[in-house]
Amino acid sequence: MSRKKATHLRGERGQDFANRMRGIPSEQILCVSLDISKYFHVVMIHNGLGEIVKPTFEIDMMQSGLDQLCQAIEQAQVQTSAQVVLIGMEPTSHYFENLARHLLKRALPVTLINSFAVKQNREQRLMRREKTDEIDVAAIGDLLRRGEGTPYKPPTEIYLQLQQLDRVRLSKVRIAGMLKNQIIGHLDRIFPGLVVFGAEAQKRYPSLFETNFWTCSTLQRLIRLCPNPHCLAQMNPPALVQLFHEHQSRLGLKSAARIIVRAQETLLPEPLLVDIRAELLQHDLELLDEFQSHLAVLEQRLAQLLATTPYAVWAKLKGLSVVQVASLAAAIGDPANYSEAAQIFRRSGLVSGRNDSGRRQRKGQGSPVLKAGDVYLRRALMNALATLLLHQPVLARYYQQLKKSKPDGVARVATARRLVGILWATLRDQYPTTLICCKGADM
Repeated sequence: MSRKKATHLRGERGQDFANRMRGIPSEQILCVSLDISKYFHVVMIHNGLGEIVKPTFEIDMMQSGLDQLCQAIEQAQVQTSAQVVLIGMEPTSHYFENLARHLLKRALPVTLINSFAVKQNREQRLMRREKTDEIDVAAIGDLLRRGEGTPYKPPTEIYLQLQQLDRVRLSKVRIAGMLKNQIIGHLDRIFPGLVVFGAEAQKRYPSLFETNFWTCSTLQRLIRLCPNPHCLAQMNPPALVQLFHEHQSRLGLKSAARIIVRAQETLLPEPLLVDIRAELLQHDLELLDEFQSHLAVLEQRLAQLLATTPYAVWAKLKGLSVVQVASLAAAIGDPANYSEAAQIFRRSGLVSGRNDSGRRQRKGQGSPVLKAGDVYLRRALMNALATLLLHQPVLARYYQQLKKSKPDGVARVATARRLVGILWATLRDQYPTTLICCKGADM
């Protein structure tokens, strides 16, 4: 239970809803619940008692669907003499956003019902094995009439641009990661042992260079100029050095000798296999270069937009890069939408799983962290936490102290909660030089 004085079973949000509904008969509260999908949406209209006013019907994703929905709402308002209209939907991918924005333009506020809450509500109604659009829309409506969900406040202006740029950047990062894995797959077939990952494998097969493969300029140039171990095994060190110099790259004789010895020690694959894989490797390397070039452009645009927002102060904190801060800003949105740090943390959906009852108090041991909120905010927050734990000693000590009595997942969630409070205070005060976790403790 919160240390704050509780006035409602569901806290401030529950109290706000109770204040809005006070004095209004349940029959005059109109609930419009929508189950969102890509090409069509299922709608049900009912009153505050759960009595169905208009049975489920479908609307399409076009203008005609919006007009049909608004007409149905107007008819139901007249039929029930509704004083309040509540509209709720799950935040399904990006499919809900366009419809929700248009409803807001028509002065019809939208409430987002958490998908995890819908799933839990469906299970509580003993419908665990059933999942149809009608059951889902009924579960959404049940939560809506009880005041669950959060008002939809879409990002605008700079924050809308940040959001879209960052989402595209994240998709490019995932594709680049897939390309890197595919390139490693090519190399494993072309030149076995050139790239060695894993501590155990590296004990048996020491790496050619101490730096990571993806940051080693020599290896990056080698797989572009001559990845074929058959050719390398026949070369001498001066010839390999000359090949590098012809392409304006540096390579010492000792490094060249190590590369050639590794090729000579390798159990060489079939030459025909090497030839076709080397060709495919070059195609993927060119594609990776293109993606990384596009990523650099996206990150530059994010940095330019970030500089015009209050969030720029976070980029001055040790342990946070400009890209990490831009992701946080894109996921959180306009800080004017929040009055306290707890609202941001609740949106992230980071909640430690618990399965306690009576004397069985496991305090989260063996239970997963529930992920019921905004996936973009959660990802950005946990990514920031991972690097700040390495660069901010007080935050790291707080985390290590929690780990003594709590599972790692629970300790990370609690540390993330503390981090949000610290970041919010830094944003509010625009003072990045000192961070504190508790009174009198400096970072």
